[in-house]
Amino acid sequence: MGKASGVSRRRKKKYNYNRNLKKLHKKLITLPKVKCKQLQNAWDPTKSYLRNMKDMGLSDDPNKTITSIKKKKKKPVKMEVVSELEAEANAPRPKTLRLPTEPIKFCVYMIEKYGEDYNAMAKDPKNHYQDTPAQIRKKIMKFKSIPCQWNGYLRAKGLLNTKINNDEYEINIEEIMTNDSAVHAPME
Repeated sequence: MGKASGVSRRRKKKYNYNRNLKKLHKKLITLPKVKCKQLQNAWDPTKSYLRNMKDMGLSDDPNKTITSIKKKKKKPVKMEVVSELEAEANAPRPKTLRLPTEPIKFCVYMIEKYGEDYNAMAKDPKNHYQDTPAQIRKKIMKFKSIPCQWNGYLRAKGLLNTKINNDEYEINIEEIMTNDSAVHAPME
């Protein structure tokens, strides 16, 4: 059987001498480490958290910043922090998506055998996952959207004569059509 619900509340409170309360208090007071470089550079340790956020033009509470009543706002002093954060967020990032070798072989095989006839591709015996014509078209469009892999295919067909990039894949169409492994990732 369990205890009555009020027993633990009525029990005498004891002070734990082994616990370092100064250390606990200090741990509660310290601010968390911020990983954002712009915030680290603009942070003034002599000012409070709210004052720092206000000077940088950032909000600590979105409910206070977006109100129905419009008030006159003071201009933040450090607007360069906001502009740096916006520039970093809007900067283009390199695309690193690469298809695995099996989908590449599937796409090359289907393009070589059927061209753009997606209905015939759906009925092919090599369509192990029984993809619909729309799903196959999406896979092929994804393959075409990755330049290093699509250019490798075009180069294998002899349709592309530009300089070879380091990240370009080597695709052997004859081996794919005869069921051998024929896609080689670039050496880095």
